[in-house]
Amino acid sequence: VPVLISAPTMSATVALGPDFSLRIIGISGELCSLTVQPAWRVAKLRQLVARTLAFPAAELTLLDGETELKDHHALGGRRELTAVRLSSSAAEQKAKERMEFMGTLMLQRARKLASQAKPRV
Repeated sequence: VPVLISAPTMSATVALGPDFSLRIIGISGELCSLTVQPAWRVAKLRQLVARTLAFPAAELTLLDGETELKDHHALGGRRELTAVRLSSSAAEQKAKERMEFMGTLMLQRARKLASQAKPRV
């Protein structure tokens, strides 16, 4: 069961270039405000938020409204995201599911490539 994060408000500045301020909110309101860049991937932001709030990044999910952001997504112009902290057991289950999905995907790709390969003479 996800648990919304509550922690005192903190600020951190970590960027160069076309920076903007991004608010991270939780059930208790604003948790932190970070200076970020639109090209950053969610994975980078998740690491920074977890470090700022002092808990494992594996337990952090970031939402844009009701949509969970995936690590490969770019931040774009988002100005506010919601942080949800998962229990360690839920985070572990999510990691297992992601690994199984990636393994299945890689196996499908390998089979497709093998079927397209020209036989050697």
